[in-house]
Amino acid sequence: MSRIPHVVPRGPLRLLVALLTLAAAALVGCAGPADAPPAAAPQAPSSSGFPVTIEHALGSTTITKAPERVVTIGWSDQDPVLALGVVPVGTTEWFNEQPGAIFPWARDAAKGQVPEIVSNAGEINFEKVAALKPDLILALYEGLDQAEYDTLSKIAPTVANSKDFDQFGATWQDMTRTTGRALGRSDQAEQLITDLEARLAAVATAHPNWANQTMLVMATVENGTYGVFSPQDPKARFFASLGFRTQPDWISPRVSDNLATVSAEEAALLDVDRLAWTSDPDTLRTLEADPIYNRLDVVRSQHVLYLDYTTPPFPGAAVTFNSVLSIPYALDQVVPMLEEGDRR
Repeated sequence: MSRIPHVVPRGPLRLLVALLTLAAAALVGCAGPADAPPAAAPQAPSSSGFPVTIEHALGSTTITKAPERVVTIGWSDQDPVLALGVVPVGTTEWFNEQPGAIFPWARDAAKGQVPEIVSNAGEINFEKVAALKPDLILALYEGLDQAEYDTLSKIAPTVANSKDFDQFGATWQDMTRTTGRALGRSDQAEQLITDLEARLAAVATAHPNWANQTMLVMATVENGTYGVFSPQDPKARFFASLGFRTQPDWISPRVSDNLATVSAEEAALLDVDRLAWTSDPDTLRTLEADPIYNRLDVVRSQHVLYLDYTTPPFPGAAVTFNSVLSIPYALDQVVPMLEEGDRR
């Protein structure tokens, strides 16, 4: 099964690691043809923009000067950093690991550099983080607890997830904008946001029928229960940005830990206009053998997207990241699939 935000590893072991690392981290910290992704000209960090204080879910963080060594703990945080012209020295693996956690849509921006992996989707190696001597740590698409945040903050200024969204619910615009402030590249961030919003709007305008269709982004199928991603999840936000309705009346009251659950007896709730799975081959085999699922009209009419995130060209991974770098790539992959569905 995929590593998805509703199963963030937490628990006594991770807390113990965080607590044991506090003192060591403190010492090390003191030592020291598609349309291409939006490509605003690299902006030199503005010294006049510092110090900058960023409020977040775990407090506020002051950055005194333009960072040069950035570590990204958030599962997709490397993308806005790269989009703004900075190659992080440390990144986080999520799924189908690529060297340095750099996927195809980000390779040009990485300029051949391969960051050190310091975290694996929630399991942070604090010693590796400290050894890289970062001057900024970003944990925007993460769900740090207080002990973890305290540990990281002793290594370098650390910006946690936004206080305005669920832990894994911030928009790509918010993460790009926050990254721009932290790097002293706010003007460049705003230009990237403006350009990409224009492209998304153009796609939605070109497909007005999508605004009349409900799309559910599916997460899991286990023991006769189906998991549907929250409308705040980046994958659902991706399809909403194309015009699809992603919030049927029943979904919000059921959301817990980023998922709404639907039992086999309630499977008719899933019989909407479109379904999308960011899936792997195991999930697909499970669905193929599921008689209840295969009786749904949306399945029988072949209005389901199966977006594999395990093999190139990684359409499922691009939608899952839903970042300022991955969205243009995802559009190139997914829009033709949606248009094919329109013809069925």
